[in-house]
This record gives sequence, C-alpha cells and structure tokens, in this order.
Amino acid sequence: LCAALLPHVMAANLDALRQRQPEAAALRRYDEVARLLTGQAAATAETGIAWVRELVADLRIPGLRQYGLKPEHIADLVRKASQASSMKANPIALTHEELAHILEQAL
Repeated sequence: LCAALLPHVMAANLDALRQRQPEAAALRRYDEVARLLTGQAAATAETGIAWVRELVADLRIPGLRQYGLKPEHIADLVRKASQASSMKANPIALTHEELAHILEQAL
C-alpha cells in the first residue's frame, strides 16, 4: 500500500510546500533525496518523484483499487488518515482535498 501511495504523496507534499511554505527546509530535502535516489548531482524533487513512479511501475505495484479501495471509500479514508498519528511526521499538513486527490491518483 505504501509503495502505491508514495509517488502521489511526494507530489502532493511538494506542491503543498511550494504553495504554503516556499522557504521550508523540506523542499531542499526533497532535492537531496532525488540526488540520492538517482545518483544525479543535478536531480530535483521532480526527478526523484519520476524515479519513484518508474520504480513502482517496474515492480508492478498494483494501485489501491486492486486492494478493494473504491472511490466511495475515499471520504472515510481521508477522515481517518487526517486523524492518524503518522500524519504528524509529514513535512506539511495536507488538506482533506489534497489527501483525497492522493487516494484518487493511487487507485
């Protein structure tokens, strides 16, 4: 499940950080992670996200639909996810709309 979500979470975090916290250190960390993942000195956060998307595809990680998730489950999952303790470790608080978009993309 985490692998199916990861590239979408990364992209949502990056967008949210750029919009709401453009000076956040987490933005630089996303670039650093991209350089580590790709081995490219000039890699950016987008490069890292693309690398993760490609890895997920290469490993044939199924979308969440394959685990029984349906669009009608998203609202309830967003409510539960927003209350989960694991969300505290996210680099930025995501809105319910952003969380729903992540789940929709991961179907």
